[in-house]
Amino acid sequence: MIIWNTLMNYMVMVGRKPKTFVLVILISALILRRLKIIDKFYEWFSKISTRSLLLLILIIAFSLRLGWIIWSPHTAPSAGTEDKYMLQHAHNLMVGKGFLTPEGNQFSAERPIGYPLLLSILFRVFGEKIWLVEWLQVICGVSTVFLIYYIGRQTINKYVGLLAAMLLAIYPTSVLASKVILEEHMFILLWLGGISLLISDFQKPNWKKIVIAGLILGISAHFRTYSFAMGLVLLFLWSLVRKDIRQGLLRSLVIQVLILTFAVPWAVRNYYKLGKPIPYTSIIGLALYYANNPVSDARSQIPPTLEQGGSPEFFNAKTEVERDQAGKKEAMKWISNHPLTFIQKGIARTIYMLGIDREGWIVKDNFYTIREGREMPPAKFSSGLDNMDNDYYGGIFLLSLIGFFLFCVSGKPTLKEKSFWFIIMTIAYYLSIVAITLGHRKYRFAIEPFFCLLAAYALIQIFLEKFIGKSMPKQAIINA
Repeated sequence: MIIWNTLMNYMVMVGRKPKTFVLVILISALILRRLKIIDKFYEWFSKISTRSLLLLILIIAFSLRLGWIIWSPHTAPSAGTEDKYMLQHAHNLMVGKGFLTPEGNQFSAERPIGYPLLLSILFRVFGEKIWLVEWLQVICGVSTVFLIYYIGRQTINKYVGLLAAMLLAIYPTSVLASKVILEEHMFILLWLGGISLLISDFQKPNWKKIVIAGLILGISAHFRTYSFAMGLVLLFLWSLVRKDIRQGLLRSLVIQVLILTFAVPWAVRNYYKLGKPIPYTSIIGLALYYANNPVSDARSQIPPTLEQGGSPEFFNAKTEVERDQAGKKEAMKWISNHPLTFIQKGIARTIYMLGIDREGWIVKDNFYTIREGREMPPAKFSSGLDNMDNDYYGGIFLLSLIGFFLFCVSGKPTLKEKSFWFIIMTIAYYLSIVAITLGHRKYRFAIEPFFCLLAAYALIQIFLEKFIGKSMPKQAIINA
């Protein structure tokens, strides 16, 4: 019942505008294909320089992000976002105090250290200037747009890459996030870089690519821990898609060893400072317990109170390590006693996070604290921005579902096209982590570039390849 209710509330009964938009696209494709307009468009479009188009897309991506950080009235830090803690951690690291709790009175491992450490280096060299962080995030955003183009070209063709890059370049969430200090900016860039190398190795095996990918993914896990088990994706692709279980096991093992090797220094530090070798963050137990207990649901991940049967050990924990251990213990106990409910809640939590109803987070985060000399934008402006952001996501998400379906029924793909499964399986891997932890809407930010790739694939297939029994001329763009 929880799955059905979540599906109805956050997918079926909402999102009228994005659904209408996608329907218009499908109808337009039918009309344009019947009128043979697509053939003429392809002939014209194929003559345009790929380099020129890519440069134009990158300029658009840069201009939108730069324009937003200059215009936006938001200023960090603000108590309503993660800015405050990120900057506080960076400052403490810069002055040599170490990684401390928000109160600053004891050592901590609550957050991944990657982004605060990077910012502390930036501040030590250039001074504690917030605009430097914003510029860094703009550069990360534009670089991510380029990587999405490159991965699209790697797996399908340059046209899918260009279209995916354009979709991401103007993606409202990506643009607005440039102003908010988030680990995801650097994490996504590193994650995509590692995935691109794994795709390249999948197509043309080379152990150097595996080693470099392992190093990059190992670093990325200290920004957001989601990449810590990417060896599982590699194992699946090599075993089931390339049909080489031996190489799949070997490559997966090497990748995991390299990723976890980067966790060793932080684990050693945590052993000496906190008494336990925590590899990444001590918040995992909390996330598991918040999501897996009798009172949590698809949208609200909260622990039961003591009156509701909550864990005294969790609530009475004196340190974050004790809380982490208690949270993991209680979550595992509840999961083992309620396996079916655990699966149902996990699916529902994933559906909620991917939901196309209006519940934006990035617009709110942009207007928590207003810098001196500026005023809060009118409510109508903020609401319109929020609606645009959510509708754009809804359209991309629905198109990505179509792209997934079309790819699955596309016939016999080449080895190059088979590597597109990296995108699909990485999304599945990421969502499996969300299913057992927290499903806040902001956590889909990291996989929205992948949705752009799937959406681009759908659009290319719909307009320029097989669609409802029709087929393009021999020069079909999908084979370019």
